[in-house]
Amino acid sequence: MQEILNKYCKQNNQGLLLLSMPTGFGKTYNVLKFIYDNYQEFADQKRKIIFITNLKKNLPIAELLNHFIQDEKEEIFDKNVLFIDSNSEAVINKLLTLDNEITDYFQNTDDYKSLKKCIEICDKKELPKEVKDSVANQIRKELEPAFRKRIQACLKEKFKTKEERLEAIKTNPDYQWIGKLYPAVFTDERTVLFLSIDKFILKNTTLIEPSYYFHERLINNALIFIDEFDTTKESVLNNIIESGLQNKVDLLDLFLNIHHYLIPSEDPESLIKESQWWQKKKASGKNWLSPQEQIQSFREKANEIFKEYQLQHTCK
Repeated sequence: MQEILNKYCKQNNQGLLLLSMPTGFGKTYNVLKFIYDNYQEFADQKRKIIFITNLKKNLPIAELLNHFIQDEKEEIFDKNVLFIDSNSEAVINKLLTLDNEITDYFQNTDDYKSLKKCIEICDKKELPKEVKDSVANQIRKELEPAFRKRIQACLKEKFKTKEERLEAIKTNPDYQWIGKLYPAVFTDERTVLFLSIDKFILKNTTLIEPSYYFHERLINNALIFIDEFDTTKESVLNNIIESGLQNKVDLLDLFLNIHHYLIPSEDPESLIKESQWWQKKKASGKNWLSPQEQIQSFREKANEIFKEYQLQHTCK
């Protein structure tokens, strides 16, 4: 398997390799060994290695860390590997332990006090799960974003560039806690990234620059491992459905726009010209409409719908 990974994963080429092997075959072990053996080469090339799976708890970060520990390279692990969690989850899990490091400038704000109080509530084991879930939901939707916005505003005011903000978080004691609370600020500096598929298809918010999607910034020339591939497809589909529900479309208005432009328009030659590929398919017996016939079919169907529902009238 190492031979396969070295053959297909070290070349800077786009493509998809499916490794469909039985459970227990050692896929994860071999992938982690490949990452450990090659992370420095990818770092030198400024390429990312991204490991994705369906659930955060299934990310094998600890297993990769063991490779570094065995060779006494734990510090190198911290400089090269990053787990990117959602910002709200990172804050819920770490804020109380970092409380003493956060400067008074932030601690004395209402945003911080409300956030800390709610995290303390979530930390109480005796409370019912329903109460904790309700408070955690408030943290994710309101309190953590408000606190993060305050941090971003402060960084933007004091440091003019992304590089200056990152340098302050790395070296200035007044801001080093930000990197511990929001590890995503180090996304650009780390070579190996671990994240869930849900995080991969959402925006990455690093606090030192505008939020961006991973596919916009980080996947060019990257090597991406997707574990539990069938399960991750379901997460992608669910995200598409959720996005669709959040962005409603006026179908009537959409149809009218298509109809009004389609009926009087003239077809450019380049659009209706029959390609050689189409001609070969047609010659092989495919009962396909020509491009001109297809466009005319669209026109006729659109006109039928327009007349049947009398869409020339204003509908309210």
